[in-house]
Order: sequence, then C-alpha cells, then structure tokens
Amino acid sequence: MKTRYLLSLALVGATLSACATSTGVDSLADGAKNSPNDNGQIVAGTVEVKATRPNLTLRNTTEAVIGYMVVDSEMATVALYPPCDERCPQIVQGASATVPYPSIAGYTNTSKAAIVMWWTYRRGADGVLRPDTGGVQTARVTL
Repeated sequence: MKTRYLLSLALVGATLSACATSTGVDSLADGAKNSPNDNGQIVAGTVEVKATRPNLTLRNTTEAVIGYMVVDSEMATVALYPPCDERCPQIVQGASATVPYPSIAGYTNTSKAAIVMWWTYRRGADGVLRPDTGGVQTARVTL
C-alpha cells in the first residue's frame, strides 16, 4: 500500500510538472480565433467529455475559460485546487481540446476509465486569468 501511495504521489508530481511545461494536450486560449462560431455554441454549464480511442475530446460549454487535468481513474490523487494555476491547459468558451490517451496521467494499456477535473477561470482587472473560487468539477469517462 505504501509503495502504491508513493507511486501515486510521484505520478501526481509528474503530472503537475507536465501542466507547468509541455502537456502534449491541445490548449486553446483565444476564443475569437478558436470558437466554432460567433456564440461558440455555448450551452452554459458543463464540460462535455467523449472517449473515442485513442483520444478524449473535451468541449467547454460553460460561459468561462476552463482549466483541466485528466488522470487515470485508478490513480490516487491529492486534492489540490487548482492543481497548476493558470499554467494548466485551457479551453475557451465553446471550443474543444483533444487529449491523447497516453497524455492521461497514470494511463496504461489496461486503463478502463479516466477522471477529468476542470474548473473555471475569471479574468482579473490586470487581465490575468485566475482560477475562480467555484472549486473543481469532475467527470468520469470510460476509455
């Protein structure tokens, strides 16, 4: 058990490090250029998650920019909010991002499901996006 816990902590650390650098995940940050149409096809309220091997597709249908992190469902996670501040991959309103299965933290060829954690950002008076205080939402998806 102790070994699995330490391995899980190491994987979380590696994931957070990846969020701060290159993630291998498409990140969309310019709504004007990346929204599917003028209103971004926004159906306010959630993030749609679809698994189509070998990728997950995340679609932001909220009215805010979101940050996200995806982990294997068998991987224990430490509750961090937000896990990587504004350095996490982001999806603007109405846009989508593709997450290749190998980019899922803890993913193996035997993985059966993943957990998508997401949260909203608010732009401060200084123009910087900061995590909102609404907490982290989760969605479980079968791979």
